[in-house]
Amino acid sequence: LSSVIKQIQARYSVDPKRIFLFGHSNGAFMSYRMACDHADQIAAIASLAGAMYQDVSKCQPSGPVSVLEIHGTGDTVIPYAGGFIGVNAFPSAKASVSDWATFDGCATPGDGSGAPLDLDATLFGSETTVLDYEGCKSGSAVALWSIQFGLHVPTFNPSFIPAVLDFLYAHPKP
Repeated sequence: LSSVIKQIQARYSVDPKRIFLFGHSNGAFMSYRMACDHADQIAAIASLAGAMYQDVSKCQPSGPVSVLEIHGTGDTVIPYAGGFIGVNAFPSAKASVSDWATFDGCATPGDGSGAPLDLDATLFGSETTVLDYEGCKSGSAVALWSIQFGLHVPTFNPSFIPAVLDFLYAHPKP
């Protein structure tokens, strides 16, 4: 993927401060891995139903990368509380963002006082709680959107993509 990004940059006008990844499930794990291994290239990631490394020593980001984790609490494929894929363990959604907040040097513990979001069209009301970390290095941000009772493949309403893009666009590299 790092090579693909470089190839695209060679052919097209790309703002190097606004390279974002958005992955679902295995693609979300891949997005975290790219943030760990190529923080110099990646401004921010959005992970839907993914997780960080269980062993945080495997992640050595060279600088801050903003992270948005979006995860359904009812996900049975990649459980919100963490679990295993084969013999490989992965952390909970909360541990993933907490670990990333440590990498990004966020000054405050996660604050869950923000207004809930209505992202899933099949669930009633504003079902998604928001946990934000603030005071992160170089203007980066870390957030967890927990879709209460949300599944591995949510049915998103039209506000989902704009909300994710708003997060990504708000967090370019410095």
